[in-house]
Amino acid sequence: MNSHRLSTRSIGQFSPKNWLQEGDGLFASSRKTREVWEEHRRQFSKTVADEGQLRFPERAGDMTLLTGLPRASMLLLGYAVEMYLKAGIAKAYVGCAENMFSRDIRKRFGHHFSLMAEELCFPLSEADRKNLERLKKMVLVDARYPVEVGENETHASAVNNQTSRIWSKDSYDELADLVKRVNQHSRLIDSDENDPANICAFDIDQDGYLAFRVGGRLPPRITYKISSAMRANGESTTVADIKALFHPEDPRFTRILHYWDHSFIYEDGHVKQNGHVVTKCHSRPASENS
Repeated sequence: MNSHRLSTRSIGQFSPKNWLQEGDGLFASSRKTREVWEEHRRQFSKTVADEGQLRFPERAGDMTLLTGLPRASMLLLGYAVEMYLKAGIAKAYVGCAENMFSRDIRKRFGHHFSLMAEELCFPLSEADRKNLERLKKMVLVDARYPVEVGENETHASAVNNQTSRIWSKDSYDELADLVKRVNQHSRLIDSDENDPANICAFDIDQDGYLAFRVGGRLPPRITYKISSAMRANGESTTVADIKALFHPEDPRFTRILHYWDHSFIYEDGHVKQNGHVVTKCHSRPASENS
């Protein structure tokens, strides 16, 4: 397989294993931060009760921890779910160009947790979808920046509402359970003996390619990139013409042709469904690159 495409030997940001490791570290840090905060909160309440009042500036540092630790735990939780989702995306993109993956995780997926979950066929309940949006908001605003004050609320009420969302044990536990399930889902992609993955890639001229995968707990996917030679030819083609590169009499192409009409089809740089018109190009036989 081309060294500039994702493979099972990829490292760093192109390795699902590395994304999972990052997620594990963030998830563990979130839970530990929450534990430290719970203990600090109990001790702080006892100190105030023993002293009969909240003393300033002596207790300013304690107050900072009281308000800062739970926000940090939520921020880490949001980043953890992002790492787990992007680990799954890295698995789905095996065979695809590294620059396509880098571009898509920034521009297409970003912090769109629900979009990534859908891409990975995570079984989203309505509650899960709302909670992914809550985690997204934690990463973008709630646990990261000063509180947003709405048009019809006061600063005090906005702070109280934010505090309620972030301090709630039930809320944290519910979000943490979702993060745990996303983690398990991403780990099982391509690791389920009951649904083995079949992944292959083919070169098209010098710089074009087609990657195909089926199984591994994901729907069939076909990703292709039109070669420079095709573009220079100046002709037009449809998805059907891309399919014509793979001759049915060649046994290497039996599986991909069998699943073609049931696959999600992506052009490197553009998401396409079956039958949609794509950039036109000149057809030529594809060569396997395994």
